[in-house]
Formats: sequence, structure tokens, C-alpha cells
Amino acid sequence: MATKFPLPRPLLIFFTAAALLVVTAHAGSISIYWGQNEGEGSLADTCATGNYKFVNIAFLAAFGNGQPPVFNLAGHCDPTNGGCANQSPDIKSCQSRGVKVMLSIGGGAGSYYLNSSDDARNVATYLWDNFLGGQSSSRPLGDAVLDGIDFDIEGGTPLHWDDLARYLKAYSKSGKKVYLTAAPQCPFPDAWIGGALSTGLFDYVWVQFYNNPPCQYSAGSSTNLANAWKQWLTIPAKRIFLGLPAGFIPADDLKSQVLPLIKGSGKYGGIMLWSKYYDDQDDYSSSRKLQAARRPAVEAGETKAARAPPEPSGGGSPVGCGGNGGMAAMEGSGGGGGGVAAMEGGGGGGSGRRSLRAAAAPRADMKKKGALGKKKKAIYWGQNGGEGTLAQTCATGNYKFVNLAFLAVFGNGQTPELNLAGHCDPTSGGCTSLSADIKSCQSSGVKVILSIGGGAGSYYLSSAADAKDVATYLWNNFLGGKSSSRPLGDAVLDGIDFDIEGGTNQHWDDLARYLKGYSNSGRRVYLTAAPQCPFPDAWVGGALNTGLFDYVWVQFYNNPPCQCMETVAVNSGKADLSRTSSFP
Repeated sequence: MATKFPLPRPLLIFFTAAALLVVTAHAGSISIYWGQNEGEGSLADTCATGNYKFVNIAFLAAFGNGQPPVFNLAGHCDPTNGGCANQSPDIKSCQSRGVKVMLSIGGGAGSYYLNSSDDARNVATYLWDNFLGGQSSSRPLGDAVLDGIDFDIEGGTPLHWDDLARYLKAYSKSGKKVYLTAAPQCPFPDAWIGGALSTGLFDYVWVQFYNNPPCQYSAGSSTNLANAWKQWLTIPAKRIFLGLPAGFIPADDLKSQVLPLIKGSGKYGGIMLWSKYYDDQDDYSSSRKLQAARRPAVEAGETKAARAPPEPSGGGSPVGCGGNGGMAAMEGSGGGGGGVAAMEGGGGGGSGRRSLRAAAAPRADMKKKGALGKKKKAIYWGQNGGEGTLAQTCATGNYKFVNLAFLAVFGNGQTPELNLAGHCDPTSGGCTSLSADIKSCQSSGVKVILSIGGGAGSYYLSSAADAKDVATYLWNNFLGGKSSSRPLGDAVLDGIDFDIEGGTNQHWDDLARYLKGYSNSGRRVYLTAAPQCPFPDAWVGGALNTGLFDYVWVQFYNNPPCQCMETVAVNSGKADLSRTSSFP
């Protein structure tokens, strides 16, 4: 979740409006994600606000298929040296206040895959022994016993998540109930965990109603969202929550058109927010308007816990690492120096939420220090309707490259899907108006690149022939070719950005070769990539070795062994920069 991103001012309006969720047949509550930005304050501080009923610790980002599990809490702590065991008192503090503390597995940029029912059983055993009621000598969060597992599955395959749910739920017979929650995307049924949700084993489901035009609110119409909400009410779960991490619904519309359609539902549970960091920015969950939506009536077997008054949370966020090239940022975040992909998690997920979720570096603070200077900067645009137009983005004069995010679905015979969140709806031809903006950017010397993939996409190349077909589609629909249905109109983009964070690592080198081959047709096709900082990258490491890529912006975050943190930014950053400089 991916996403799956500081948030623009319209997001304050959006969430303030979301605060108007009120009690009808059932009082709403708030579920929050915590763990992916060290500027969001401690876990104990999060629960002490009294604002949340559920806190999802994000993420166990790698597991299954024989992989060593990788627990990732961004800048909060480093689990590789046991540094996250000190979270145990905070977890217990939360639980003493009646807050359910969940471990979220997956995420928009994780590496996870269950290859069999036995593999699912092994993962369930690991989760039980290391985070739930079992015993292990190396529990990452110490001796605290979490309340359950949140399935934020946005990649891999749809297989065996139902098995994992069954094995986990069976541990409830060992004593303390194991809660199961999930964060599917709004298209129904969910492509990844639709089968698992049909088991009836999930207690709470917070649906991501954004980044998918067919089921989100758009252009003054709540019809798509309302229809999707009705579909989600059919799953056998106790409560359904409305996921709200993006700022593209006008406040009045949310209040008058969306909420009346959903809050009277018998299964209405409340709202899910990505994330605690963004909730802190304008203190909207503490507003009086949200009081009625905060907590449901006490459930059977629960006792009311004392609630502490809100406490101020810490500010700031990690800055980027130093280097020699430029800087890449997502939705207006910033960082210092070069070779840094300081991407935020915002409307996109899954990143957005979560198409790219990460600790964001504050551009304003960095500019005060003069750290950005006149170096080249790359920006990601397209995953939040509040970020301004593409033409306005280029008119700032701040950027050398703008990556349009994302072509989120492609390959393996799938119908390609362009997703520009709240900006426009490509399914109705609504994004062709961006052609003029693209040309305006290019006239200012800005390279405009189409980013393919993302943290919450569905993409997979099954063969070299499949890669060739995808290259042909990209050439004809976004680059110098011809097509009667070009999603962005007649503008010719400058190249393709590989933001590959899932699927398999096969045939991306073939795609790069086929795309670069079109440079022989006249206009040069630029290739860029956004690998994660562990070297070599698990997804596009082979493709990067071809020597065909012009620019590479490495994501130096969400991976403690190589990310930038307050006290080790220079050392950790330069260590991996020296390694990434070895590819052609």
C-alpha cells in the first residue's frame, strides 16, 4: 500500500470530510498503517492518541517459497540486528488501551509467493512462532504477542492464500484468538486474495477504494464506488472498511454522495487510513468530527480500555543519500544528493497507498539547505489528483525527468491498463487531454517517461515473444508508433521507466532490447529504471546488466541494510552507491 506516499492540501480536505463518517446501525472505527516512515512517531504514541482501533505494523515484506523472511520497518528500527525487539513494550501499551495490533504481510514493494499448501503451512508456523502466540528464540518484535495478521497482498500469485488463512485461524484453538484482516483493492473479486476472502475466515476487510477508476469515485460520480461497495458487502467478513489514502474526492461530494451510500450498511466498519505519518500532518483523525466514527461498540469478550489524551507526534523524515548524479522523487517529495529514489506512498499504494510506500524526504527542508542545487531531478507524477497538472509540474523548472505513473497492468495476455489515479480516466479516453501538457513539458527540455509496473500492479512477461508484444504495444501507444487508441493522445513520450517490483525476474532484458531497438526508427527511446537498493535488484538486475539503460534511480528506502537513515545516511548510501555503479 502500494503499494503501493507529505500529502497535498486537498488531502486534508478529503480526510476532514472522511471524518464525517458517523454511527448508524454500527459505529465506525479507524484502522491505521504504521511502520513505513520514522517521522510518524512511536507505536506507543500512535495508540496513545486514542484515535485508532486497529494498528497494522507494516510490513513483513518477504516470505514464502523458501525465502528467508524479511521484516521491514523503514527507519524505525533494524530487525537484522534484533533492533526491533524494543517495540514489545509499545505493542503491549497499545493492547492495554484496547487497540488490536496486527502484523501486515506483503505490501506494494515486497517479495512474497506461496508455492504450495505446505509452503503456506510453513509460513503460518513462522508467523505463529515469531509474532503470535508461539515460541521462538528470535522473535523480531520481542515477547509481545500480536493480535493477528493483515493480508496486504498486491503481487506474486493468487494461490494458497486461502491455505495460509486456514492454518493461521486454526491457531485460535491454542488460546488467544488470531484475528485475520485484509486490504484488497476495490475491483471485485480481488485478483490476489479473492479466494482467501471467500473462506469466511477474515474478521475485518479494509478495501482500497482508489487507484482503480472502474470502482472509485471519479468526476463527480459515486456510482462506480457504490456498485463496488455493494459487491464487497457480499463477502463473508464481519466488517468492511472504506480505504481512504488519496485526496481526489471533493469534501462536499464525499459527505453528500459517498457516505450516505455506505455508512448505513450492516457490515460498515469504518475507515482505513494510509498512514500514521500522513494522519499526523494536519491532525485530522483527532478532530471532533471524527469522534463518532472512532470506535465501535465494545465487542463480545472485550473490555473498555482507558484512553489517553492525544499526544504530539514527532516530525521530520529521513533525507536522501549523497551521490554524483541526480535525484528521483515521488509526488513532490525530495531528498539530497544523487542516486536516491525518495518516493512517497500516497494515492498510489500501495504504493499507493500504495503503489510505492516509503519514507519520504521533505523537499522544503532540503531546499532550505541548498542540498538539491542544480542537479538533475526526476519526479514521479500521476498517483495523486492533488499534485497539480503535468504542465504545472514541468513549469516549476525543478525537474529534468517526469515519470508518468503507472502502466500498472500488462504482459501475459492481459489487457494493458494505464492508471493515473484521480487525474483522468483512460477507460473513457479521458487522458488524451494530457497530450498538450506532455508537449509543453518537452518544449521546456523535460523528458517525459512512462513508468511501467509499480508496487500494486499486475504484470508478468511469460516469454521473449510476450516481451516483444509488450514492446510493440508501448511503441504504438506511447512512443513513436501509430495506434487509433493512444491513451495519452498524439504526444510522443521520450521513453519507458521500469519500476518492476513483482511478478518474476524473467524477460525484462528482452523487453529492454526490443524497446531500445525502436531507437533505430528515428527518435531515441530512453530507458530508465527504479530498482530497490539491495544489490543486485531481484527483479531487473539482469536487465540492468544489458547496458541499455540511460538513467537508473535507485530506491534507497524500505530496506534497512542499504537505506538512508538519520545517523547512517552517508555510510549506508555510499556503500550501495559504489555497488550499483558497477552495472553498465
